[in-house]
Amino acid sequence: MDEVLDAHLAVEQAGLVAVDLYDGCFLYDFEAHRMVLCDLDEYRLGPFILEDERLPGSRRYMAPEEFIRGSTIDIRTTVFVLGRALRLLLDAGDEEQAWRGSRAQLAVIQRATADDPAHRYGSVEALTQAWRGVCGLDS
Repeated sequence: MDEVLDAHLAVEQAGLVAVDLYDGCFLYDFEAHRMVLCDLDEYRLGPFILEDERLPGSRRYMAPEEFIRGSTIDIRTTVFVLGRALRLLLDAGDEEQAWRGSRAQLAVIQRATADDPAHRYGSVEALTQAWRGVCGLDS
């Protein structure tokens, strides 16, 4: 997941937010033990106000505000999507009942995916630091 998080640290630095990021954007090379990002269709300057009924994307990954016309889409929306990616990619099943990580990792994910954006990490950097902290990795 480091590749996914590192890429989105660069996205954040550029002032962009992710739109339509989901598991189809990630390819895992089992021989090299490496994640590759692909098909990254849409990033927008943020924050922005959602003028349509919803943003494009997979419902399983989308933040609640991505379905509400007039809502603010910002870096906390990207934090939500990344939290969902962490949750879904580290689960052994489609029902989200086969979690392969630790309780501490799950707690980071739960904060990242809070329904209220104000309760999420305030940046991809903060999420990445928290994630790496519970994984025992250097930020």
